[in-house]
Amino acid sequence: PYPAIVGYGLIYYANNSSSTLATNINRAFRQVELGFSGTNTSDVEKVVSNLSTTDTIPESNGARWAQNTASIYIQSTDETLVAAYKEAITNWNKTGAFIFTLTDDASTADIVATDYSDANSQAAGLADSQTNVLTNRITHVDVKLNRYFLLNSDFGYTHKRIVNTAEHELGHAIGWITMTQDISYAISGSYYGIQQVDIDTVHALYAN
Repeated sequence: PYPAIVGYGLIYYANNSSSTLATNINRAFRQVELGFSGTNTSDVEKVVSNLSTTDTIPESNGARWAQNTASIYIQSTDETLVAAYKEAITNWNKTGAFIFTLTDDASTADIVATDYSDANSQAAGLADSQTNVLTNRITHVDVKLNRYFLLNSDFGYTHKRIVNTAEHELGHAIGWITMTQDISYAISGSYYGIQQVDIDTVHALYAN
């Protein structure tokens, strides 16, 4: 239905733009998801009613690594997040679609997995990618998990949900995210890990 399509588009836009509008949308959706007292769907409706039709929703640029493998250095020192990273890496490697190899040298690592704490970031994690604009190949990624949300019991993140979040951010790091996957993740939150559609998408991305 049309309203559902608009809703999906708003979620994707909110998660992929740094504009004030996107931040407000993201905050409204996050408040509903986390079940803050006094928050209901009318909060989202208020944001939606003030939307501008001039904003566009970004598409995936198809960036990827030269091959379906990358070295990764776990820089985080928090035991919970280190364990989540390791489990997420193992889960991705089991798919065979992409292989992460752990390294002890941060200076040569393709991917650095770390953490941060920011109540205003509107995200449980992020992946900051560097891409060669001529080849459209990823050259380096910094993946970060947000301690403020993931390690605060008030937000209800279990170990499994933290692992799912790490899997999602590693998915960003390998170029996996398309509009479909990101919408699905935004709707389900961190309750689902790697799905078959994700594996198929990565296989297709690295087919040539």
